[in-house]
Amino acid sequence: MSIQSIINKCNGIDINRRKLVGIQYTRNELSRTSLTPTFNPWRFNIALPNSMKYNEARAIMEDADRLDRIYPEVIGFNDNPSMNWIFRYQGIATAAQLAGIRVQSFIGNQLILTNLPAINSGRILFGSNDLIQIGSFTHPFTSTTDVLRGTGSTVTITTNRPNIIPATVVNLGITVGASCKFTVFCPNMPTYKLIPGGAVFSNGTLINNAYLEWSDMFSLYEYFGDLE
Repeated sequence: MSIQSIINKCNGIDINRRKLVGIQYTRNELSRTSLTPTFNPWRFNIALPNSMKYNEARAIMEDADRLDRIYPEVIGFNDNPSMNWIFRYQGIATAAQLAGIRVQSFIGNQLILTNLPAINSGRILFGSNDLIQIGSFTHPFTSTTDVLRGTGSTVTITTNRPNIIPATVVNLGITVGASCKFTVFCPNMPTYKLIPGGAVFSNGTLINNAYLEWSDMFSLYEYFGDLE
């Protein structure tokens, strides 16, 4: 549960993958930009509804208190029906065909895949923005363009960030779309407040008389300590 339980209950999400860019303006108002090399982390802002009743949210409250701003967790969006469409795989390959694909090499932001399925050469194997996770490393990459199956034995995918995996990836399998996982932590970990209302009785005994209100959205930041 923990962060995953928060995602499963959320009713809104902001996604931020913007690169770290410095902008400088000269005296004559010319602008210059410079890109700082980073892992280009994923950042998610997760909103929980303020209509949650206290007795329904006690486990989430405990998760938030236990995790605080310290502990990372591997999470996914496949378990929330309101969210799993966000990262839906856009290609034509079946799950069994995708399971057979292997990494031939990954240098810079050029990911080369082999052991490709036998599908029409003109069909899309990976769509622009498709998530691709390599092996068990829970730091997905995205395809920046549509990638057709083609007629060759390999395809080359230009990824949104360079290879950040500190180990060999040759011959590893892949996971795609909503099945991909992220390693994240919550550096702001919102606090909560109980608001009177929403009385619930059980056999004549009051067991709940409060709604839960969070001080902020949950800001999830991709964690890289597991790659050290």
